[in-house]
Parts: sequence; structure tokens; C-alpha cells
Amino acid sequence: MAVATAGLLLIVAPARIIAQTNEAERPASASCRHEAVADVIAAVSAENDIVLTSGGTVKLTAIRLPDKGPFRDAAAAWLRGRIGVRVLVQGAGALDRWGRRSVRLRLASPAEPALDFGRELIEAGLALADPGAVDTQCPDDFLDREAMARQRSLGLWADAGYKPIAADQADRLKDRIGTFVIVEGRVRSVGERAQWTYLNFGGRWAEDFTVIIPKKSWKRMTDRGIDAAALKGRHVRVRGILEAWQGASLTVEIPEMIERLPR
Repeated sequence: MAVATAGLLLIVAPARIIAQTNEAERPASASCRHEAVADVIAAVSAENDIVLTSGGTVKLTAIRLPDKGPFRDAAAAWLRGRIGVRVLVQGAGALDRWGRRSVRLRLASPAEPALDFGRELIEAGLALADPGAVDTQCPDDFLDREAMARQRSLGLWADAGYKPIAADQADRLKDRIGTFVIVEGRVRSVGERAQWTYLNFGGRWAEDFTVIIPKKSWKRMTDRGIDAAALKGRHVRVRGILEAWQGASLTVEIPEMIERLPR
């Protein structure tokens, strides 16, 4: 299987799957449907969750902070530097199992009304875009912002450990099982089944990297014109938690977790 190196791919701006979809046809995310409420950041926990003066604990939606090391420390410092800042909190009221709401935070300042915390962290190279998290549609430019930070080797992108892994690098993938990864490679074949669709990146299906797409997600993709014919032979970038299944696999819950690359 011919796979371009990560280095070559990084200098090319991606053509995102969702760019081919009429924006008016895309549903608003939960956070976009909820009114923004003013609050103040009271503290940042050891896990980098944000505590508000209203008493709630929140996490930033659609991003993923580095797991460890100096870049996680830098992201934590960035968040702690906003303690005492008045913000607009926008998101659903549902709590995750850790008692957190997943929200967008923006500065409650007429001078900088569009300053979004998640976007700022991504632009600085202190977070990765995670469309598989809650509220994936709002805002919809996190992947583009991440691409710019990656091309400039900002923050975590200066560390090879965070850069996309080629789909044919089986040993590297094996070492990253259970972690959030970005993988790039060419789709060799597409297997459509009743409940699942499989994007195969090698000829040895029991050993090579595979992307697994549930029926509901596959329907959303095909409704947008992204079917087997559109993906077979295409170079793609996928992201999510790497699983140990017949080699290594990654489950795509929403179409935004896949980007089609221009080569």
C-alpha cells in the first residue's frame, strides 16, 4: 500500500468532507442552540476542567488537550491565566459522568466578542481538534485552525509524537492503542455491511489499520455524497481513540472525523 509520508501531507491544506455540504443543510449543534450565559471563571482543576463562579464545572467542547508533558502544562497555564475573567458560556445542561457540561467559552468583552477559548488553544498549538466530542458543528473551523498551527509547527506540533501517523506504520499504531490519534493513509478498499462500513488501508484486513463506520454515521456520509466510490483510493486523515481490533482500528462516529486530502 502506497502511503505518502506525514511530512509531505502536512504542507498541503486539507479538503474537508464537510466542505462539500451545503452549510444550510447542517444541523446546529447543541451549544449553538443554547443561549450564552455570562459567568466568571473561578478556578481550573488539576484535570484542567473549568470551575465557574455559578458553581458548575465545564470542559471546552470539540477540542482535546495534550495528555501529558510540557504542552499539557502550557495549556493548563493558559487556562489558569483566565481565572477571574468574565465569559459567555454556551452549551447544553447535560452532565457527563464526571459531572461536567461541555460548552463553548467566549470572552464577555465588547472589544473581543469572538474570542473563543477552544479556537485560541488550537491556534496556539495547545490543543487538538476533536470533532468526535460533543457539539461538533459549532464552530466548524477548528480543523482548519489546527491545520494552520500544524503547518507552522506551533506548540505540540513541534513534537513528532503528536503528528499524524501513517496508516502503514503498524508498530507506531500498536504503541498508541487506547489514545487519541490522527492517522493518514490511502483507502485501499471499502466494505459495506448491514450495520458497519469498513475502510481498509491494507490488504491484510486482520492486521492492517481499519476505520469502522456505524450504519447511522455512514448514512449521514452517503447523504452528503461521500460513499464508497468517493473514498476508495483517496488519501484521508482520520482522528479518534485508537482501538485494538484486527490490528488497529478507529471508529468514526460523525463524518467530521474524516478529512479527504487533496492527494
